[in-house]
Amino acid sequence: MTIKKIFVTGATGFIGRHLVPRLKAEGYLVGALVRSESASQKTGRIEGVSYYQGDIRNYEEIKTAVSAFEPDSIIHLVTYYAVMHRCDEIGVMIDTNVKGTINLLEAAKGSGAVKLFVNTSSCAVYEQKKQRLKEEDAIKPQNLYALSKIQAEEACSYYANAFRLPCVTLRLFSPYGPGDHERRLIPYVIGCILKNTPPNLTTGKQEWDFVYVEDIVNAYLAVLKSYPFKNEHAIFNVGTGEAISIRSLVEKIRGDIGSDINLPWGSVAHRANEVWYNSGDISKAQTVLHWAPETGINDGIHKTIVWFKDYFQKDWC
Repeated sequence: MTIKKIFVTGATGFIGRHLVPRLKAEGYLVGALVRSESASQKTGRIEGVSYYQGDIRNYEEIKTAVSAFEPDSIIHLVTYYAVMHRCDEIGVMIDTNVKGTINLLEAAKGSGAVKLFVNTSSCAVYEQKKQRLKEEDAIKPQNLYALSKIQAEEACSYYANAFRLPCVTLRLFSPYGPGDHERRLIPYVIGCILKNTPPNLTTGKQEWDFVYVEDIVNAYLAVLKSYPFKNEHAIFNVGTGEAISIRSLVEKIRGDIGSDINLPWGSVAHRANEVWYNSGDISKAQTVLHWAPETGINDGIHKTIVWFKDYFQKDWC
């Protein structure tokens, strides 16, 4: 048995914009959920992909889209992300990350055709410790966003056990690459240095595991190619297994660009819930999915800088 038809939520997001064309290139039939017509037009529609409009928080819209496309697998990328949430974000975060995931699982169950549900989670669900994190390590959400992702994971476990719907969750470590959101660390630093504006920085002593977006895409493809799974919920770390300090990372960016701009370390206070160290043990993904990252941090940073140079130049014109 093989997977042939993939329904992707979050198709116009950072990872989705890399994943959907790769799925098409690999020969899969792809259906993509978009919140609005303007969202798909902004990122550009891909020939041969079937687009369905709907809000993940609205069960009837999701049920209609899934029923219309009749996928045999779903890759769920939609999320509402906030490191430090505001009070007015709580409702939309829970509705999107928890209720939205349950809506999609329910639609998958009801379709009768879905053989695999692939969920996306975060390394922020783990309790922090100064060693590589394993899938069986203690769970202690580092923020409200992570709490909502844990609840979404628990929903996957429930549907796998109660309704025999095989589920896989990929816990992503820090994603980066071309097309990442401008406010995230790496694009922010690239933009500042290209504009010769010193970036606002903490001490840079944090050490994080950064994984290039194309390696993340390869992990989703590895899950599809590893089907069938048992009627269970399998969880895999997707990282590099190597943490790099923020200070070293920013200095790499400055060096690649060829700038001598001053880096004002400590100009910004650390968050109250600062993540000082995260790195993933990826041995389970290597063994079961036959997946491993291929892009080193130097190469990944260079590719990201090249993309953002073009992006910011267009923005300035």
